[in-house]
Amino acid sequence: MSTPRRTPQTPDALRAELVGHARRLVEREGAAALTMRRLADEAGCAVGLPYKAFADRRELVVELVQAEFSGLRGDLDELAGRAGTGTVSGNLGWFAERLLGSPSVALAQEVLADDSLPKAMRSRVEDAGLGPAAFERGFARYLAAEKRAGRVDPGVDEDAFGFLLAGALHNLVVSGEPYPRPSGGRLQDFLTAVADRLRPAT
Repeated sequence: MSTPRRTPQTPDALRAELVGHARRLVEREGAAALTMRRLADEAGCAVGLPYKAFADRRELVVELVQAEFSGLRGDLDELAGRAGTGTVSGNLGWFAERLLGSPSVALAQEVLADDSLPKAMRSRVEDAGLGPAAFERGFARYLAAEKRAGRVDPGVDEDAFGFLLAGALHNLVVSGEPYPRPSGGRLQDFLTAVADRLRPAT
């Protein structure tokens, strides 16, 4: 069966569309499923079209991870905006689920195993304003907002807890099989235990 003719797109629009298809493919089937041929199948296009947008799969991976980190930057802003609503543990769990469910996490081990990819990713991530300290600052900003809402004790050092929360999640992102990730329910239990310690003293 012939591939349907596609409406011409700008290079940026084509790249963005293919990244979206790549994201859905990784979410559904895992990082190993992401090949240029499978991407073409997912997008309903000719096998050669992804190669017009990306030099190879590695360039596609870098673009996908950068797009995910840009989305996570927005999620950090949303986390701060959730202060005073829901529960502290629920808000922390929402962000943890968003981060750990991201295709960028599924691809983390591959990125770390390829000597050339971490350097390319570091440059892209820093360009997106999400350097190593961004998550620490995001958690600290959220906890400071919860202080103002009266749901975190005024004596809590939000920078210290931001550092610890970001470090714990980073460990789950990069550790892989040697340190299996807790189930979603167990992770929420851990975050609830943290949130309980942050409550204002009665």
